[in-house]
Amino acid sequence: MRATILLLVIAMGTAAAQAPEASLEVRIGQEARLDAAVPTPRSVFGWPVGTWHLRHDQLVRYFEVLAEASDRVSLVRIGETHEGRPLVLAIITSPGNHRDLEKIRQRHLAWADRPEGKGAPGEETLVAWLGYGVHGDEPSASNAAPLVAWRLAADRSPEAEALLERTVVILDPCLNPDGFARFAQWANGNRGQVLVGDPEHREHRQPWPGGRTNHYWFDLNRDWLLAAHPESRARLEWFHRWRPNLLTDHHEMGTDATFFFQPGVPSRTNPLTPSRNQELTRELANDHAKVLDRRGTLYFSEERFDDFYYGKGSTYPDVHGGVGILFEQASSRGHLQESVNGELSFPRTIENQYLVSFSSLTGAHARREALIAWQREFYRSARFEAAADPVKGWVFGDMEDPSRTEEMRALLARHRIEVRALARNFESGGRSYTKGAAYVVPAAQPQYRLARSLFERRLEFTDPTFYDVSAWTLPLAFDMPFAEIDAATKIETLLGEVASARTPTTRRITRADDDVALAFDWRDSEAPRLLARILAAGLAPRVATAPLLAETGDGLRRFAAGAIVLPYGVQGRDRAAADAAVGRAQEGLGIEIHGIRTGLTPEGPDLGSGGLVPVDAPAVALVVGASVSAYDAGEIWHLLDARIGLPVTHLDAARVASARLGRYSHIVLVGGSHADLGATARERLAAWVRDGGVLVATEGACAWAGREILKLEEKKGKSSPAESAPPEHPDFESRPAWSDRGARRAERLVAGTIYRGLIDASHPLGFGYEDGELFLFKTSSAVMPRDAQDYADVVVYPKESPRMAGYASAANDARIAGTAAVNLRRLGRGAVVRILDDPAFRGYWLGTTRMFMNAIFFSGAATGGGGDDEVEGH
Repeated sequence: MRATILLLVIAMGTAAAQAPEASLEVRIGQEARLDAAVPTPRSVFGWPVGTWHLRHDQLVRYFEVLAEASDRVSLVRIGETHEGRPLVLAIITSPGNHRDLEKIRQRHLAWADRPEGKGAPGEETLVAWLGYGVHGDEPSASNAAPLVAWRLAADRSPEAEALLERTVVILDPCLNPDGFARFAQWANGNRGQVLVGDPEHREHRQPWPGGRTNHYWFDLNRDWLLAAHPESRARLEWFHRWRPNLLTDHHEMGTDATFFFQPGVPSRTNPLTPSRNQELTRELANDHAKVLDRRGTLYFSEERFDDFYYGKGSTYPDVHGGVGILFEQASSRGHLQESVNGELSFPRTIENQYLVSFSSLTGAHARREALIAWQREFYRSARFEAAADPVKGWVFGDMEDPSRTEEMRALLARHRIEVRALARNFESGGRSYTKGAAYVVPAAQPQYRLARSLFERRLEFTDPTFYDVSAWTLPLAFDMPFAEIDAATKIETLLGEVASARTPTTRRITRADDDVALAFDWRDSEAPRLLARILAAGLAPRVATAPLLAETGDGLRRFAAGAIVLPYGVQGRDRAAADAAVGRAQEGLGIEIHGIRTGLTPEGPDLGSGGLVPVDAPAVALVVGASVSAYDAGEIWHLLDARIGLPVTHLDAARVASARLGRYSHIVLVGGSHADLGATARERLAAWVRDGGVLVATEGACAWAGREILKLEEKKGKSSPAESAPPEHPDFESRPAWSDRGARRAERLVAGTIYRGLIDASHPLGFGYEDGELFLFKTSSAVMPRDAQDYADVVVYPKESPRMAGYASAANDARIAGTAAVNLRRLGRGAVVRILDDPAFRGYWLGTTRMFMNAIFFSGAATGGGGDDEVEGH
């Protein structure tokens, strides 16, 4: 009997060691006056929070139960993910506020948008947004959300009543449900009854691509500005419905770290963010420090992280008169893991997120009037800054690409940036902007600071170190013609009606019964999607490799190189069936399709010429796996699948050596180490290219493809700062200091910088770029030497002033100038296309996605399908 009792005590002790914070709910109940009628998380899950990783459906279910049981909580479904999981928000406030919620919201927005209005901060309601789990494998955040919501719903203390009477809490329990679900399954599936803290344990080593990202392997915390995904679009809609005074952004970092809260590095705050924002952030930091001190949690602040890029959850509020706060908790990446600070348990990480959630709420409540007054002052001062700015607005628009122009307008509108139709034709910098095809963004508006950050080309920086990118100029990303409007131009004369969404309308095919072909221009950004649909319908399109002038029902019309022509005579079906198939493909895209009256053209190739090259339906494989960058692969997958509508095979790198490569016309290889591509895989890829395949290598894969497939010798170019000879230091004082090592390292990097490229618009990869330039987003200092082979370099950086926006050292600018950015080199009957810079950066860099699609659709034209190579003697 005594032995049995002893074993039970030992077992209980072991269980306590395995889950040292399993009594967290009990301790919360001891600290607060809680209503027992409000269901606890344990009563719904069946175990204490932190015992298992919550699945997303369990998380949502708890909030549904809580909303049913508490008159302080309502739950709204705001959208769904790529995988169909619900995106929900819990709105938590007093019952009285719930009854007047819409009135409170409208009053709050009026306070922010009309800062000259009457009223005092003391009369207003604070809006606090708690955001959890934007990275799916940082689970302590979303697992803390039920505890926070339970405490807010159940606490009957006078302090809690007072907080909720003057505060509307918007709680987002999981910003990334798809990644969260992926990681929870992995962690739970590898958990034993006895927890294992060994960092090598499989539970802590999740497989590629990991749970951090969403369905398409995107980092949603970089998507606040770009809004490429449904999760971000739904969140932005509700952010602007409420315009919070405070937003918390809960994350995790490396296991051996401690805990971080903002402010970040002071010198790395975006210069458009007023200093008062950082003052309030610093005041709130004192509250976080107090609760963590009481718990014995180590922490740090004003190091490592920054507030520069406005596209993150912790910085986006800063440019909307709010205060965004980043929290970073050391991660157990499972249920228990050893660290330099001792064993780190999952429940302990959850508790820290819970503690700073409440230090944020109580700290904000104590500073309610200051935070409300600050938001009002933010918008008031924006008017004065706009008035003093010599730039009075920006005009943008591309007459040849209404789809891309509309997409840029729509993105600005998501951020509640005022966009006006251009009221009259306007010229600037030698470029014309046409009424009906262009828009104006006035500087004098509440969103002045955000609009300026999206249009400015900043080249000078006080601190050269960036946690994320240093530039994100929107019109350069879209390769969109734009111009600044100065005070000499009366901007009032350019301002038309506030622009609203244009619903794409399917245009009728303009044709006559005796037409010989149909044709559409390649310059519209929706043209690749239309071509993909046409190919999927089994039609036989051809691409014009040179400009042509053709007779249409509307008279003579010029088609630029890249135009798609569908001659009726080669479609393998009657005219009516071909028209019907094209009409179905055209649905919803609004691209104009013209009938061509005769195959004899006044200028350019005739329709039967070799200058019109057949376009075959591509069969694309994207190499994925442990040695491949999931971010880079996800961008290409999203582009081909979600934007263009092409099927894409995910080909694991470890299978390249044995897969049937002959079934693919194109294989895409993105950045990464490519360690899984051994000698056999390399030999098979090279043979596949020589047999007619097209390998498209982007970013880090460029050097690999040049070395392993093309067998190019590495040429010694201009040496990088890292390669140059170390300077002599004749005395101690002139030596670099240890404290300067970060800045010196930053000088060797190119971290998110925009460069200008000169493109050969006559090359098939250059179709659609008639002005001969585009803007490239560079994320590394890698360079590609110029190619001695004729016609191989499709895009080069100019020798003079290639950098358009963002930071790079003078040495890196000099290294990059005059080198190649895009190269197509033939090998046997195939080709290797090397695109040095990210062609689909974060899903919004639309300027270069057209070039990538040219490599997919027009590689036949680029490798000799028609033209002089096929001409024989007579």
